[in-house]
Amino acid sequence: MKPTSLAHFGRVPAVLVCTLASLLVAPLAAGAGHEPFADIKVHKQSGIPYVSGGKDEAERKEMQRIANKYPMQLMFTQDGKPDGVSGVKVTVKDMKGDHVIEAVSDGPFFYFNPPSGRWTMDAEVEGQTVSRTVDLIGRRYIVLEFHFKGEGAQ
Repeated sequence: MKPTSLAHFGRVPAVLVCTLASLLVAPLAAGAGHEPFADIKVHKQSGIPYVSGGKDEAERKEMQRIANKYPMQLMFTQDGKPDGVSGVKVTVKDMKGDHVIEAVSDGPFFYFNPPSGRWTMDAEVEGQTVSRTVDLIGRRYIVLEFHFKGEGAQ
């Protein structure tokens, strides 16, 4: 008897293989089996989702775990360290200067997922304002540090 290849069965094995592969890979891609380290709430303004946090170790781990969903990642530091930085007022503006996000960060990390374009981020705490303008083109990740001095962050 001649061995039979998968090609002999036509499209059925290919469909079956694709279905099985998607069942095996989808839970891994979604992080199934991993309990969240902390409850990080997803917010949305102007159709743009954003998250913030990182006040403690559990929140830092969770922010790291979900970072791949947010191509724009802001980190706030005081005297070079993110520890204890929260309450930073974040304003995100589009190329026209329209405010698309206005929020207060719950910790030293603020991530958002805008469409491609030119974005200006203002971070302000106790009178100190730091601004950055960047072009997000395609599917790349941009990590920006905003440094504050002294007692400027809560």
